[in-house]
Amino acid sequence: MEGRLLNGEGMKTAGSAAPARTRFAPSPTGLLHIGNARTALFNWLWARRTGGRFVLRVEDTDPARSKASFEAGLMEDLRWLGLRWDEGPDIGGGSAPYRQSERTRIYGGYAEWLLRHDDAYLCWCSKERLLELRAAQLKAGAPPRYDGRCAQDNVAGVHGTAPAVRFRVPERKVAFTDAAHGRMSFDTKAFGDFVIMGSDGVASYNFAAVIDDALMDITHVIRGDDHLSNTPRQALLYQALGFGMPVFCHVPLVLGADRQPLSKRLEAVSLRALRADGFLPEAVVNAMSRLGWTPGTEGLLTLDELSGVFDLKGLSKSPSVFDMERLRAYNKAAMSGLDAPSLSRLAGISGVPKEAVEAARRNAGTLNELRTLLEPFAGEPAFTEEATAVMDNPSAKAVIRAAMTEVEAAAAIDGSSCGVIMKKVREATGEKGKGLYLPVRCALTGRTEGIELAEVFVLLGKEKLIERLGRFA
Repeated sequence: MEGRLLNGEGMKTAGSAAPARTRFAPSPTGLLHIGNARTALFNWLWARRTGGRFVLRVEDTDPARSKASFEAGLMEDLRWLGLRWDEGPDIGGGSAPYRQSERTRIYGGYAEWLLRHDDAYLCWCSKERLLELRAAQLKAGAPPRYDGRCAQDNVAGVHGTAPAVRFRVPERKVAFTDAAHGRMSFDTKAFGDFVIMGSDGVASYNFAAVIDDALMDITHVIRGDDHLSNTPRQALLYQALGFGMPVFCHVPLVLGADRQPLSKRLEAVSLRALRADGFLPEAVVNAMSRLGWTPGTEGLLTLDELSGVFDLKGLSKSPSVFDMERLRAYNKAAMSGLDAPSLSRLAGISGVPKEAVEAARRNAGTLNELRTLLEPFAGEPAFTEEATAVMDNPSAKAVIRAAMTEVEAAAAIDGSSCGVIMKKVREATGEKGKGLYLPVRCALTGRTEGIELAEVFVLLGKEKLIERLGRFA
């Protein structure tokens, strides 16, 4: 049997000051979303807070849904956030391999050990029988659980079929202390004997996770509340295999605006989508860190600053709602800490004056918004449908003609020019409000909104103002 020898270590305590070994173990079956990324962040923060190590393990035992592109994508997302791992499938480590698909023989060895010690047995039940059993139990109002048919010694195998391996669950209470929820207790009657190795030879999640966490010396398992029901099964496996249990810490789930758990297959809340929308990693990290925990300040903090104050005892017991407006606020704060050249580079805009960047950043919440605001000053404006509709209004041309006349007559364009010019245009045309200002803005920028019109006048200058107004006059 591969791996280290079975041992009888006692349960580690949550208050231990020893360096922690934490892990993030995603399945490469979709995009990394805020909820999973928050789990990775909390594990990384705790490892750094204690001077420990952060392990990346890929749980790719679902060949139908696991993709190498998803694995590469989640690694890229973690690096973008700044969450570097100390051991993982790409860099190796003392507990390699770090992909579950490469650890099949290890799981098989431990399954054989449990079979020899009568802690597991072969199950020959077909999928059809198990589905019928489940349906009958649900109809009777009973919790669905295996009825133990194959646990009897006199059950013979079915010719030509491969058996699954089931763990023999004792009827008793399973209790453990959760770092977030405190003392927890579960009755094994709720779930019964469960499969640890499928008939296809693939280890179940609970079995593989226990073996991997034990052999990789993981001291703290920090994960979402959706895994809480797995813990009593895993606790029984730890005991049967002679492993010491890690500290479990189940963090309440992150909810979307609809109060439903975020799904990694909803692209709108994936890190990939947030990055494409122009959010900075510092902003995403700060927004995520406040989902179920608070560092004691609302200010923007670095990863090192967050790890310096992170504490499992401060985790909330209630679900958190991901707030896009809060993320935008952190993003504006992160953008404010960058100089104009850096912002232009990140936004993918070149050839714009520093003054334009400074004016645009006051109105932009993301890099995408900044790029949109700067485009009229980097080249010829592209007209939106709304701007085109404004320019099609019969009164727009009269406003543009009057504005062009006043710009041509102005000795120079400065901070006060816009107010003076637009006052004269209003007197000449009788237009006011949107009917006065929107045609001019649209002619100059191709958009119905943006930075202050007075700043647009100064940034474009007299020659460019006349050129753009002249196209519509």
